[in-house]
Amino acid sequence: MARIYLACGSVFGSAILTTDEIQQALTQAGHDVHRPENASVDDLTDETLDYLIVCTSSTGNGEVPDNLAPFHVALLTQFPRITHLRFAVVALGDSSYDTFCGGGLAIDHALQELGATQLSEPLKIDAMETTEPELLGAPWVMSLLAQA
Repeated sequence: MARIYLACGSVFGSAILTTDEIQQALTQAGHDVHRPENASVDDLTDETLDYLIVCTSSTGNGEVPDNLAPFHVALLTQFPRITHLRFAVVALGDSSYDTFCGGGLAIDHALQELGATQLSEPLKIDAMETTEPELLGAPWVMSLLAQA
């Protein structure tokens, strides 16, 4: 099975719950999942990693949450060699804001700029449409991996 790095950025906990569900689904499917407390770009250079899955909400004006911000800044300033990685982003947000899912989209853009292979456009989960984003993220990730 695949080696998967799972990163989470959360403000109020919805992204944590969603990441928990993703991790559980991946583990039950037999994947080797590494989910650190604080994501590090140094971990991404491990060429035995197959996938990076990022699940993040947005904060403020569409910024990456504080707990994932150092990871995002490191992507933008350290330019890690990650062309071997395939990735997907689950972005949580509120469509009543102009910066809907801005945090997830910023991570997605940075990963593309570094040459990682995007499996799909980010999954945008709208808080205006669902109160349980954790029910949407895991099935989407599992579907992507089944197609990869």
